[in-house]
This record gives sequence, C-alpha cells and structure tokens, in this order.
Amino acid sequence: MVKDHDIAVLTETRTGDASRLLQHLPGFTLHNLGMARENEGKNGFGIAVFVAPGSSDYVRFHKVSEHTQCIWLQCDKKMFGLREHVMIGATYINPLSGSFTSRAIHSHYTNLFEDVLDAFQVSSQVILCGDFNAHVGELSEVSDAHSRFVLDCPELLETRRCACKSVNKAGQLLVDLAAATSMTISTGRVVGDDGQPSFTGHFGDKRSRPDHVLLSPALLKIVQCFEMKETRASDHAGLSTVFRVTDEGGEGVNAPHHVCKAGECINKLVLRWQQDKAQVYAEHIRDNAEMLAQFDEAERSGDVDKLAFCVRSLIIQAASSRAVGMSGRAKCVFK
Repeated sequence: MVKDHDIAVLTETRTGDASRLLQHLPGFTLHNLGMARENEGKNGFGIAVFVAPGSSDYVRFHKVSEHTQCIWLQCDKKMFGLREHVMIGATYINPLSGSFTSRAIHSHYTNLFEDVLDAFQVSSQVILCGDFNAHVGELSEVSDAHSRFVLDCPELLETRRCACKSVNKAGQLLVDLAAATSMTISTGRVVGDDGQPSFTGHFGDKRSRPDHVLLSPALLKIVQCFEMKETRASDHAGLSTVFRVTDEGGEGVNAPHHVCKAGECINKLVLRWQQDKAQVYAEHIRDNAEMLAQFDEAERSGDVDKLAFCVRSLIIQAASSRAVGMSGRAKCVFK
C-alpha cells in the first residue's frame, strides 16, 4: 500500500528503527519520531511518514510537536498545484483508558490545536491526518468560520455520511478543532468516503472510525476520491486520498474559469420539497440546537452575514439528513 502513494503515514509503528521501517521500501525517504528504548514494541507509540522517490525533493521536515505525538512536514506547492506550500501533520492520540484520562485527552487536543495554528502561520494550506481515536458520528464542524467556503461547496451543509454513528470526547474535540480553524473533516464528505469503519480488529469483530483526514478549504476542493484499503499487517484499514492536481497556481475544478469535462466534475447539491416529510424536516430544524444557538448569537450581535449562513445551514442540513431525504445532486453541465 505504501508504494502506491506519494506520501504515506503509518501510526503506532512501535519502533523508531529506520532500517526496519524502510526494509522493503528502497528509495523511499523516511520522517519519523524518535522513540525511547522502553517504548519499543509498545502499542500507542511511533509515527512514520514515507515519501516516494519521485516526491522526496518536494517534501521536507518541519518540526516534531513538543507535547503530542505529531510530526509536521512542508510540501512544495508544485505537488498540489496550489499557490502556497502545504503543511502536513501526522499524529496519534491515545484512546481513553485508565492511564489516559479524559483530562489527558483534552490536554492533547489543546496542544494539537496550537500546533495547527502554528502550521497556519506558515501556510493557509494544511492537512492533518492520523489515528485520533476520535468518533465523530454525524457531528458537524461547519460553523460561521466556514461561511465563505460553503458558497463554493454547499454540500458541506449536508449531514455527514456516517456508517459509524458513535461519538466520544475525542470526536467532539476534533470537531471543535476543525470548526475553529475552518478545516473540514473529510470523513463522510468526499467521494468514496461514507464514514465506513477503519478499525475492524484483527478478527473483523470491531467496527469504528477513529482515523481521519482534516483539510483546509482549497485542499478539500481538489480531492478527487477516497478509498478504504485493507491491510494485512494491521487491525486498521488504510485511508487513501487522491488529489486532482492542476498546473502550479491552478485552482482545480472550482476555479471560476473552469470548463467542465464529462465524468470529472463535482455534482451540485439540489433540494426537492416533499410534503409528506414536512413534519420530520421541521423537527430536524427544531432539534438543531448548535445551529440555532449560532443563529441567536448572530441576531444579538447584528451579524447579518452569519444570520444568512445559519438560515442556509438549517435548511440544507435538515433537507440532507437521511430521515428527511429532500436533497440530491444535479449533474454539472459540461462542454
């Protein structure tokens, strides 16, 4: 699987030995966390980022986080066809346990949030990925901070596709991080990702989605597809994200001058009223406490733009929920 990607991230490697990690990957460049000898072989330790031979000149080490298991790299803008370099963070956060309490989880996410803010000081293009042990269910990270971006990608207002509906403390914190930084958790939001489980256990008896990829707006726009890949050596599946790369400085299919091509365009969201679902639709709006609270806050402050965003969000989130089913996609007209 690693050989099929320009950049691959492994978490819980349980080793910092570069020779072991690169044993079957000739020509690849490795960036990994140092590991104390007493942690060798233990669950919950080790992150390795592999860069393919053809991409190694475009990727350089940036830093290792001081307080969390997180390594940051900087990718040349040419790799993604953007106007800025791209910061990539690869992280692992332990699950809740007797030795890793709720307070520890909160502290780790606070430190991770600060790392992300530091990355945004370098570039507005940021990817954060890894095993967060975060269950986000149908929680939405879309807030008024995303309002300008939602105009280009109204599908963000749809309810997240979610095969794993559980939510935990880490999931709530990850959603808060994304909301505060205008990032999007791509789980259940990109082509090929229906929120399917990535953790199934060695015997296939588990079912959860602790692994995620967070993207800044311009990067989300150029995601071409996602695929969940089975792995033999791990109890987690691999998350594979493919980006649609244009010439340097291009903006992908969402650029104003874009001319559509058959089979290559993102479908557009459309809403279709169904009178028999009116009651369920109204109940969804009534129960959307988070968005209603944002609406009340915007009304008190006189923020017209935020009010408009909240109204639009309430309508689209209700219409696109599975219980209501009033949303669909219209094919883009192409030449």
